[in-house]
Amino acid sequence: MNIQPMDKNSTDLFTTIASSIRKLSLSALLALSLGNPAWSQAKTAEIVGKPTVAKARVTVRIKVKDANDKPVMGLQDTNFSLIVDRKPLKFRGKDWKSPDETIPPPAFIIVLLDYSGSMQQKDSQGTSKIEGALKAIKEFTTELGNRCPKNSTVECPTPKVSIVPFGDPGPACEGNPVNQKVLAQKIFLPANSFQLNDYLDSLAAQKPCASTNIYEPLSKSIQFLATDPSFSVPEDSKQPQPRLSVVLLSDGYHNKPNEERDFNNLLALLKRNEKITVHTLGYGFTPAQLGQKYGLGRPAKRSDIGKGDRKVPEEVFVDENRLAEIAKVTGGIAEFSPNSQAVAEKLKLFLNALLGEYEISYEQPNAEKGSKHDVEVVVQSDLAAKVQSESASYRIEFFETPLPLTTRMMMLLGVLVAIGAGGVLPFWLWANHLKQEMEN
Repeated sequence: MNIQPMDKNSTDLFTTIASSIRKLSLSALLALSLGNPAWSQAKTAEIVGKPTVAKARVTVRIKVKDANDKPVMGLQDTNFSLIVDRKPLKFRGKDWKSPDETIPPPAFIIVLLDYSGSMQQKDSQGTSKIEGALKAIKEFTTELGNRCPKNSTVECPTPKVSIVPFGDPGPACEGNPVNQKVLAQKIFLPANSFQLNDYLDSLAAQKPCASTNIYEPLSKSIQFLATDPSFSVPEDSKQPQPRLSVVLLSDGYHNKPNEERDFNNLLALLKRNEKITVHTLGYGFTPAQLGQKYGLGRPAKRSDIGKGDRKVPEEVFVDENRLAEIAKVTGGIAEFSPNSQAVAEKLKLFLNALLGEYEISYEQPNAEKGSKHDVEVVVQSDLAAKVQSESASYRIEFFETPLPLTTRMMMLLGVLVAIGAGGVLPFWLWANHLKQEMEN
């Protein structure tokens, strides 16, 4: 066959096609990675609480986060591996559970709802913010109530929620101050209870009227969860420690004097109570969007709040930076939402962050009563990302392992020999001795 050399146009055409195929392949791979949660790179892996031990069987719960402290969902058992006592240990696929399959631990969640007058304003879709927030909270509590796996044979605790509106009173406004007495009266209700829905409906029938005071309600909520013994179990208890969280939803900023001092005091309190996670959700326009809307040429700042040209109205400014700092120091998530639909989606993200834990069970090799062991978990979400948890220790307190049949038979034979040597033989010798004496 006579093959003719390609002309320049043909060569250019093939080069263009090859380049397009490479770009298309890269685009397809990128789309796949963005669409599949399991492709999200794991940045940290944490063993939550202490491993639980039943006889010689150990169970660990693992929380996986990405670089933004968001939960990495959609991982498979093949993404996990165990290191027990510094040696790799294989586990069976059926002994691994996804967050949707695990029994959630007890959880107490305070939802701090901004009830200031600005919540009457419309969001980007024309819904009043208070209406959108309450609708999103209803979806959030419904999801919480349905968190237990279907057909579970183990008792599944329903997360409990307390909805707490907050806002300082004004000249013609009673407001909703938050203190220890108010929090004690806000009973935690199961997330799927009709009483909780009724309370949300009653809030919807009221008219928000207050000024925004963010730091004090949050501080009081943290103190309440930290000091009430009903929100914890003893350290040596086999019961899991309840997950404690505050979800702060606000469309404003802390507009009180001495803001810097109040904020630093809040951060110090949050750092002292590291077991309580705070997730923050700003409802409205971001500072960047406000800067564009009011012609600032940059993201809006507190100093831009005011009236007149190139000023940002007080009622629309949301302090994104402060909300982000609050969440970060507690290991929580900070999000921003322009409308009720986005608010609902972000609240579900908070739910996964609170209860989204994987679980692995395994038999302890060479288990002995009283022996102490360590376990670490390695998570590899893709070829490049491999993270390892800190070590968690546990002790084998008691277990029963059936002995092999040959061992049991030898033990039985040994018992019979002992009975014969210690009871029958002496009696026989004594009887013979008496018989000889009588014959003599």
